[in-house]
Amino acid sequence: MTRNTLQITGYVLTNRCLDGVLIMGLYERRYRKGLIAGISVLLFLMTAAVSGCSWFGSSESKNKGTAKQPKAITCPLCGMKVADGSLINRRPLAVKVENDPAARPQSGLDKACVIYEEITEGGITRFMAIYLCHDAEVAGPVRSARPVDIDLASPFQALLCHCGGAPPTISAIKSSGIADLDEQAGTGAYWRSRDRRAPHNLYAGTERLRSDGNVKYPFEGEVGEAFRFLDDAGIEELARIRAEEAERLAQHQADPQGEYQPKVNLANGIEIPYTKVCAVSYNYDTATGRYLRFVRGVPHTDLTTGGQLTADTVIVQYVVESVSGIKDVMGADTPDLGVVGSGRAQIFIMGQCIDAEWNKSSRQEYTRYYDYDGNEIQMKPGLVWVQLVPLGKEVTYQ
Repeated sequence: MTRNTLQITGYVLTNRCLDGVLIMGLYERRYRKGLIAGISVLLFLMTAAVSGCSWFGSSESKNKGTAKQPKAITCPLCGMKVADGSLINRRPLAVKVENDPAARPQSGLDKACVIYEEITEGGITRFMAIYLCHDAEVAGPVRSARPVDIDLASPFQALLCHCGGAPPTISAIKSSGIADLDEQAGTGAYWRSRDRRAPHNLYAGTERLRSDGNVKYPFEGEVGEAFRFLDDAGIEELARIRAEEAERLAQHQADPQGEYQPKVNLANGIEIPYTKVCAVSYNYDTATGRYLRFVRGVPHTDLTTGGQLTADTVIVQYVVESVSGIKDVMGADTPDLGVVGSGRAQIFIMGQCIDAEWNKSSRQEYTRYYDYDGNEIQMKPGLVWVQLVPLGKEVTYQ
């Protein structure tokens, strides 16, 4: 029990705290005329009193600073923090973007979470850009679909956005049950630009695509995590490891006595040997921790922003290329790329290469990437480029 005494003009005002109950007493000494003033003060103090029996204390102030911070919301496809949960509680888009030289520079690739690069007829590559937490006002040029797109887009529960395709491909898309928004089906989500000649001038905006797609395919699901991602401490650790290895290499080059045995594989430059007009290279930028992307030896830029495209993680996935029997309008065979199954991979992250294996057990499953000890590899949050490279072509790095 505690007792406090306060002297007020002509009165002694006390409080006692017993079992959390505040008991107030007013004791008259000799002057009755101060009674009204004393009662007024008493009422004020009773209002200010709290369960802790402090005169002017506040339970609110005791709890200041102890409120839990809301858990950060991150995109399941790129691992980046988002301010609004509605940005990830919607259907992803899988937009087919052309990579013919006449289509460069493209628009909107920098807003994607994941980009797949796949070989098509004649060795020309094409992109499938997956959008979720960011929107692109302009994305394209949009071109036709290929059979492998069904396997790639399915685990994302994505709306496949494209402009037609060979009849067997369109038939396969329809029978797969995938959400499909084909420009040739009459949707108004696409438009033609006057700045380029057809067929390299078809574009779309992600908001328009999603708006039209929601009419036919309302999304009530939840987007699963496509990759595991590093936290800030993991990124800092990789940066530290890289810096130490770079120092070891520099010392060896300055005094090349004995054999140099790297603890990690440094990867400052990557060369991906697609056909000549689509040959890709990446250079590691230590200032940003990203890879700068080049095509045919020149920076690969975005038409809208003019900025160079980058990758936070580059995945090289070696796949079996085979004849599909599907022909394009020129009679060239569409390659069949085996992305369901397993195989070899290389993960380029924070200036290092991790030798890996990939596994995709079914069309509906995400592709998972493991190191040789069986641990699933964590990617750097940000844009992930997945380079599908046919077996027989070897990616080099230094």
